[in-house]
Amino acid sequence: MQLTVGELAHGGAALARVDGRVVFVEGAIPGETVEADITHRRKDFWRAQATAVLEPAATRVDPPCPYFKAGCGGCQLQYLAYPEQLAQKRQVLHRQLERAHLEFPIDRIDALGMNDPWRYRLRGEFHVLRRAGAVSLGFYRKHTYQTLPIDACLIHVEAIERALPAFARAAEDPAAARVTALQFTWAPGTSDLLWSPYPPGSADPGFGTRAAGWVPELNLNDDSIGMEDAGRHFRVRPEAFVQVNWRQRDVLYERAVAFAQLSGRERVVDAYAGIGMLTARLADHATDVIAIEESPYAVRLGELNMQLNGCGNVSYRRGRVEDAAPGLEGDVDVLVLDPPRAGCAESAIEAMANLKPQRVVYISCDPSTLARDVNRFCAAGRYTLVEVAFVDLFPQTYHIEAVVKLERNA
Repeated sequence: MQLTVGELAHGGAALARVDGRVVFVEGAIPGETVEADITHRRKDFWRAQATAVLEPAATRVDPPCPYFKAGCGGCQLQYLAYPEQLAQKRQVLHRQLERAHLEFPIDRIDALGMNDPWRYRLRGEFHVLRRAGAVSLGFYRKHTYQTLPIDACLIHVEAIERALPAFARAAEDPAAARVTALQFTWAPGTSDLLWSPYPPGSADPGFGTRAAGWVPELNLNDDSIGMEDAGRHFRVRPEAFVQVNWRQRDVLYERAVAFAQLSGRERVVDAYAGIGMLTARLADHATDVIAIEESPYAVRLGELNMQLNGCGNVSYRRGRVEDAAPGLEGDVDVLVLDPPRAGCAESAIEAMANLKPQRVVYISCDPSTLARDVNRFCAAGRYTLVEVAFVDLFPQTYHIEAVVKLERNA
């Protein structure tokens, strides 16, 4: 089927229409004419895969990764020149805001990209593939649960890449037969690499020692590592959330703190606080910070990290935001939140809005749930969306990280 495609949709596919039906075309760039095969037919839309580009866009480039061409599901946009990736992602974010009835000019959305959009991921999870006694590590192929074996990944840091063959060899031992996946986290500026098996506890006691023998230049840890952020030291464990783009994390957090407009006199609530990297930055400019976090592991690490960094004006509250926020006493001047990809429960939005902060700073990794939640904050004229920034934490992929600022209406 021959198709001429239009705008890029959230998810990385370009949009086309056939007899009024929407078709999401993977492997195509806005403005191109392609030959495509229909891969899925549903009542409301079809999905297709471009098989040949008949009229290529000027922004099409040759993907540098051989595994991308082989169908690796880790990246979606390597064939799109990086400046155009930024432009298309900004458009996707703007359309999601429009669909949630949030008026904000696209030219006021700051797009903060990377000078070098490669080798940025400090954490990754790799699946274990066993074939005829040999073991490889890899990623799922697009839209499947079939593992594509790889020995290099251009979006992960080199320390992780160097560890892959060592851990694959360690997994060949029959004692490691229960290990189905491995997560790696690198501490920037060090040789420290944190590793963790899935399912938890599935690695035999000698697993790490075997791997270390084949990658002696790395200091392997299976419990925790230290990570620096803005001159502070944080302990990080495998189950703790960290922003995976170590270079853009500073850009994101600096913008979030700027949106908070702290003078040193404010009382701040940091919802979904995690282990406290952003919390500590907020604490530098606030009277006190209340960190709300549901995970007991993150709370313990967060409290330790606050002690390590002398943040005596931070107190943690363990629990769901919708349960913890209503119990807070006193005025709240600024609310900062960085929820999971699914966004916030509606009850959590109401609980946070009822705190009546003058400013809300919302960090999100999903533009659709961001737009939905901002719309709920703005319901009945409570808040107005005044700032939007797109910080590209995930080059070569369709994922979008954004930070927005809301101001309370009188």
